[in-house]
Amino acid sequence: MIRVRLRTACLLTSVLYFELLGCRPSANSSHTARNAPAITRPDSVRYQPYRLLLDQLAMADWQDRKAVFQVFRRQGFRSPAADSANRWLLRQDSLRLHTFQAAERRYGWPRTSRVGAQGVKDAYLLVQHAPAPVHASYQDTLRATYERGELSGPDYATYVDRVLLHQGQWQRYGTQSGRRVLATGQEEDYLLPVEELSALDQRRAAMQLAPLLPRLQPGTLVLKKEQK
Repeated sequence: MIRVRLRTACLLTSVLYFELLGCRPSANSSHTARNAPAITRPDSVRYQPYRLLLDQLAMADWQDRKAVFQVFRRQGFRSPAADSANRWLLRQDSLRLHTFQAAERRYGWPRTSRVGAQGVKDAYLLVQHAPAPVHASYQDTLRATYERGELSGPDYATYVDRVLLHQGQWQRYGTQSGRRVLATGQEEDYLLPVEELSALDQRRAAMQLAPLLPRLQPGTLVLKKEQK
């Protein structure tokens, strides 16, 4: 059941509402204005095509998800139009993954010294949107990337939680949530199952994530509605 829910999330049905907000470029992102200084290390020229490709793929990834989210807003998450948009997005993701992995075989996994911090982030994003078996195959790579300080704690925690849920286990850091429609017609947001809930915020703190327990309705995994 957990696996089914996560697959639905990856297809941008309910959980992607949160994912889209999370991967939307910030004001300082290269995807809104590329003002970052050029990489000046000796091997930067060799890897410049790789860096540019990663930027293009990640930009397309974000634009496609933004377009699909607009379909959701107009037609709803459970509409034929949403199903069609999901299928289209899967095809786009597959094409991007194929292109990325071909480049990875040539250049290796991106390193900050070669493609910059944004290039590593872009590669991480593409892996996050890969099918479950491919996604899980990067566990050693992303662990090493995190341990080198080239991947943030929140990003690595999100990756770990997705791997666990894909494998039918409970998430560790509480990064994955869903949205459901109640019999009353109202919507509520909730966390997907979490291991050892009482220690969740300690684990989150270790990954530079904000406390989550105060945002839960007492005795449940339901998230309190944000005050507007």
